[in-house]
Amino acid sequence: MLHLDMDRAVVANTRFAISPLSTAIGALGLLRDNTSPGGGGWRGRIQETVRDRRLVLLGSLFSGSWDYVPDFLTPQPRTPAAELQEELHAVATVDAARLRWELQAMARGVSEERLAGRTVPVAVRDALEQGEHDFAERAAAELHQLWEGAVAPQWMALRTLMEEDIGRRARTTARHGLSGMLATLHPGLLWSDDQLSLVSRFRGRISGSTGLVLTPSVFTTDLRVVIDSIPGPATRQPMFAYPCRRGPETRTRPTVHDLLGVTRARLLSDLHTGRTTTELSERHFLTTSTVSYHLGILHRTGLVTRTRTGQQVLYQRTHRGTDLLAVPL
Repeated sequence: MLHLDMDRAVVANTRFAISPLSTAIGALGLLRDNTSPGGGGWRGRIQETVRDRRLVLLGSLFSGSWDYVPDFLTPQPRTPAAELQEELHAVATVDAARLRWELQAMARGVSEERLAGRTVPVAVRDALEQGEHDFAERAAAELHQLWEGAVAPQWMALRTLMEEDIGRRARTTARHGLSGMLATLHPGLLWSDDQLSLVSRFRGRISGSTGLVLTPSVFTTDLRVVIDSIPGPATRQPMFAYPCRRGPETRTRPTVHDLLGVTRARLLSDLHTGRTTTELSERHFLTTSTVSYHLGILHRTGLVTRTRTGQQVLYQRTHRGTDLLAVPL
């Protein structure tokens, strides 16, 4: 069991926040979780982005069955709607001692919390040999690439789902109190004797906190908990990423990204004017061979044209490609 003491400071400072990076980390979690409903299309989108943009560090951190993934990747939102750049800056400038402590917890485990350790992937170990500062900056850069490649095109729709969920939770709080609302976040979350408890195979108790941040997640059916039950450097306040509950009015639709794949959809969107393979590879952080492969498929399906101009071959979207992007699927 995990326990959080709900003293007056925590109760007074329990708040909701929408976090772009928490959303991105939730999406990365699909690489490890094959059970999330509706995860199929998103899982493929994340896998494709990690592969095509060579996000080796993130791919290593979210492969396998780790008990723990470093918390510095999800900085605590300072405002109700955090800005991506602010969160990326927090990742890139994380306290070096904190980063080392979290990576050691990932590798060695924490017996007091029943966290099991595992062999650190080679890519993570090699990145850490460059120093904590470089490791943090690389993690932030890869998170930015993941965001641009997979999450950003759907962010407005995702954010709307989260805002609607927060509105419903706020109404529940008004009618049934904070304890009544917290009980709706997860079946294993219980409030008794001024203590919030989560039924879990892990264990720990957090006391002396001054607040609790609740952030909705559209990519998980479980509760993702960021807590420091064992004192460490630059101690964080607890944060719960809880499953976002879709309302009855919500309808999920397939998108062009689902139909074409995220990389081909991004390339097609960028071909409103003629571009070369080299230009596209630079604009989208892809190898020229990867761009050529996807352009070949788009060309064979009649979505782009291919025109030689001197020594260059220019690709441009056809009317059929433009119509496909414009039609809501």
